[in-house]
Amino acid sequence: MPKRALVLKLVKAAFCVWFCAPAVSLLYVLEHMNRHFIVAYDYRVFALAIADTGAWAFIFLFVTLACTPIQRITGWRFPVELRRTLGLFAFFYALLHLLAYFVIGQKLRLDYTWADALLRKSRLPGWAAVLLLVPLAATSTDGMIRRVGAKRWKNLHRLVYLAAASAVVHVAWTDVDNHRDFHRTQNVAWPFVILMALRLLPLSSWRQKLRTSIATRASPDR
Repeated sequence: MPKRALVLKLVKAAFCVWFCAPAVSLLYVLEHMNRHFIVAYDYRVFALAIADTGAWAFIFLFVTLACTPIQRITGWRFPVELRRTLGLFAFFYALLHLLAYFVIGQKLRLDYTWADALLRKSRLPGWAAVLLLVPLAATSTDGMIRRVGAKRWKNLHRLVYLAAASAVVHVAWTDVDNHRDFHRTQNVAWPFVILMALRLLPLSSWRQKLRTSIATRASPDR
C-alpha cells in the first residue's frame, strides 16, 4: 500500500474515533440525567437528545458540503478525500436524531408517531432528509462506486443538496410549530445558502488566475 494511502486511512480512522465522541458523551449525560430514559418519558432528556443530535447532524452535513468549495479555493485534495467519511457521520447523527425522536420521545409507538406527524407538519421534511441520506450512505464505499458507475454515483449523491434543504425546512417548520422566533432557522439557513452559492462560483478559475497573477508579479523583469 502506498505511504500516502496508508496515512490517509490512519487519519480517517482517527477522525472516526473523534467524530464518535459527541454521541458517546451524549449517551453518558443522558444516563446521568435519567437511567431509565428509554422506558420512562423525560422531557429534559428528550429535548437534549433531539437538540444535540440535530446540531451535530447539521455540523457534519455542512462540513461535508464545504469540502468541494474548500478544494476549489485551495487546490488541496484532502477535504474531498475526507468528504465521504464526513457524509457518513452526517447520516449517523441524522439517524440518531430520528431514533431519539422515535425511541425516547414516542417510545416506539407508531400510533403516537403518526398522530404527531399529522399534528405537526415539521416532522415530514425531517424524515425525508434522513431517507434521502440512506442511499448516499449505502453507496459510500469504493466498491459501490465501481458497481453503480462513477457518473451515476455522482448524480445520485447530488441528493445531499435536497436532503440539506429538507433539513432546513424541518427546522423552520419546527420553529413555526413551536411558535418560536426564527433564530434557529437562520443558524442553519444562512450556511446552506452560502454553501450553495459557493458551488455556483468559478472558484477554481479564480484560484488559477490568482496564482498566475502572483507568479507574474514575482517573476524578474526581462
